[in-house]
Amino acid sequence: MMSSPLPISDISDHPLVRDVNQESIDRLSATELACKSISNAIGAPIALALAILLQAVWIIVGVMTKWDPFPFVFLLTCSNVLQLILIFVLAVGQRQSSAHAELRAEHDHESISRLLYHQEVQERILLAIAQKTETDVEQIATMVTQLIAQDTPK
Repeated sequence: MMSSPLPISDISDHPLVRDVNQESIDRLSATELACKSISNAIGAPIALALAILLQAVWIIVGVMTKWDPFPFVFLLTCSNVLQLILIFVLAVGQRQSSAHAELRAEHDHESISRLLYHQEVQERILLAIAQKTETDVEQIATMVTQLIAQDTPK
């Protein structure tokens, strides 16, 4: 009788693994998503280059055409208004990034705790198997005891 091959499973399909990135995005409102997108775009190096280029062009055109001559009052006014708006947009984006980092930290703690528990269970199983096969487990037990002693706070 031919047995069917085991299905290849993707690790992301594991019932104990959560997609924290998607979970974080799902929690955001439409406004928060927009602020996060703007915040991500403003934080890109291309945004800095475009801002420098725009101001350089504005200054050159303003001086040559006398449209906005030195001290570039209109440029400064537009820049200040834009900065005031972006302060709040960036604050919302930063709050969302902070919430995402906190969610990821909680998930990592859960995963690490689960892994440590499984490791302890596996150690017990291996020691039980070794004892049943009448293998000398004293050396293994001593090593486990030493590891435990090293990990306990003093």
